[in-house]
Amino acid sequence: MKNKDVFIFGLAIFAMFFGAGNLIFPPEIGMVSGKEWLKAAMGFFTTGICLPVCGLLAFSQVGDIDNFAVKVSEKFNKVYFMLLITAIGPMLGIPRTGATVYEMGIVPNFGNINSLLVSSLYFLVVLMLVIKPTKLINIIGKYLTPIILAILAVIIIKGVLFKIGVAGEKTIEESAFSYGFLGGYQTMDAISSVLLGTIIIKGLKESGYVDKKVQRSMIMKSGLVAGLGMALVYGGLLYLGSMVNGDGNTLSRSALTMHLAVSTLGKFGTVALGLCVTVACLTTSIALVAITSDFFSEQLNVSYKITAIVICVVSAILAATGVGFIVKIAIPILTLLYPVTIVLITLNIFKVKEKLIFKGSVYTTLFFSILEVINKYTVSPEIENIFNRIPFGENGFAWLIPAVLITVFTKLTIEFSPKLEMKKIKKFSLNIKKVLTSIIK
Repeated sequence: MKNKDVFIFGLAIFAMFFGAGNLIFPPEIGMVSGKEWLKAAMGFFTTGICLPVCGLLAFSQVGDIDNFAVKVSEKFNKVYFMLLITAIGPMLGIPRTGATVYEMGIVPNFGNINSLLVSSLYFLVVLMLVIKPTKLINIIGKYLTPIILAILAVIIIKGVLFKIGVAGEKTIEESAFSYGFLGGYQTMDAISSVLLGTIIIKGLKESGYVDKKVQRSMIMKSGLVAGLGMALVYGGLLYLGSMVNGDGNTLSRSALTMHLAVSTLGKFGTVALGLCVTVACLTTSIALVAITSDFFSEQLNVSYKITAIVICVVSAILAATGVGFIVKIAIPILTLLYPVTIVLITLNIFKVKEKLIFKGSVYTTLFFSILEVINKYTVSPEIENIFNRIPFGENGFAWLIPAVLITVFTKLTIEFSPKLEMKKIKKFSLNIKKVLTSIIK
């Protein structure tokens, strides 16, 4: 294992996870966390950095998306990936790149041009490059990332050395850590890591790293390199966001990030960051459209070209609604997908083989995640009462303790009942119900 390869793969992982759209979240989290920005950073790092790297490790255990959640059931695995790819594709991830380009690249430099017109032109370019790939994509990816990093480094270093403001008090009711933790969901890096794992594993094999243990070691070490890079960027933006005074509350996420660039680099910051973000989002959207088009064309037995056209049209319409709207519709979807993904990543990393453990922990997590979504939009006193009785329930982690208890209970049941067969699942389900009832009471 060469240190050079570790560094190269670390940069590759960094480039895959480091999307220009993700830059809009850390400053806002820092702003509302104020003096407690470091706590928020720890939460954001957990779901925005650590979890994606763990996702790659989990994927290295199973080696294929068909095996990632198959121990729950084949049908669940198929539905799970359909939802996951829809989320990071035409529903959320792809439209967000277009909306980010409009808000950070177009508006600051050209004014309020019609958003639907801009997003339509943007995705027309994306479609052409997806259907007929050119060397332009490789050139953009090869030279743009270092330029973006250089500009961000200047913004962060200058902002730290020459303070742009003073951190105020926290302006959110929940803890800064939980706000940062849940904010990390919006990066969508953990759920996309399951798909990106295919690319990383393929790259490792092509470089001569065939043994699975060596692959996992490479991913861990390369992940540390990538994680360090993301921590410096996200942490710096979080810190600068905490320095923005109360006037920042009137700014959108995109405008806030641009505000930091202008505060440190002047008018040049608007042009430089806007241009880099625009081209970076273009690269990201091309990759996402290609991946999702390939998946849906195979699953639905429709031509790749038609699938790509439909995805680009849907994405253009959603992009015109703005980043704020996309973030709002992302919350319930990610509230369902992320906890389940966290559990699946954990079980796969620890090489859990028992199907009953997968079923019990995943379905329990899904059950409480559904309650979380219902409570978020209906404010049910009954659900609120349940969450208040569960440790960490008030902070958005009502699923955590029940999932752990069910996992432990299932493991003990299997250990003390070696002859347990699938036909006894009904009896097992009744035991799960008793445990859940005891938790609620």
